[in-house]
Amino acid sequence: MKFLSPTACLCCALMFILFSSGCTTYTESRNNENMTYFMEKVNESQEYFDSLVASDPVNATAWCVRGMYYNDNYGQYAEAMESCNRALELDPESGLAWYLKGVILTNMNVTDGAAACFENATRYDPGLAQYLPFIVGDT
Repeated sequence: MKFLSPTACLCCALMFILFSSGCTTYTESRNNENMTYFMEKVNESQEYFDSLVASDPVNATAWCVRGMYYNDNYGQYAEAMESCNRALELDPESGLAWYLKGVILTNMNVTDGAAACFENATRYDPGLAQYLPFIVGDT
């Protein structure tokens, strides 16, 4: 089975966030109609990501993508962390999973734990280092 590169996954996740959040599509004047539409799409997306891991429960990348979804939608950090931890159980050397765990911990203001996760992420996938300034700033 061929997996997407972590860079492609991160780019796809960012595109998904921008388009699913409605910030690139909607205006304030149609707020109620758009919010209903947005919520329907979010619920469909949730079902999609849940079915993604249900159809291939041993795919660490699928668990990461599901974790990204939950992290990015309404701050569902517990659910995101569950997905991330499952990905790490399946592939303890997944740079993407360690990176995601660092992002989730950063969002939860657990910066000490996040730093260790980012170290693991860049150890297993050095290419992820280029994305750290977006999360932790220039240090």
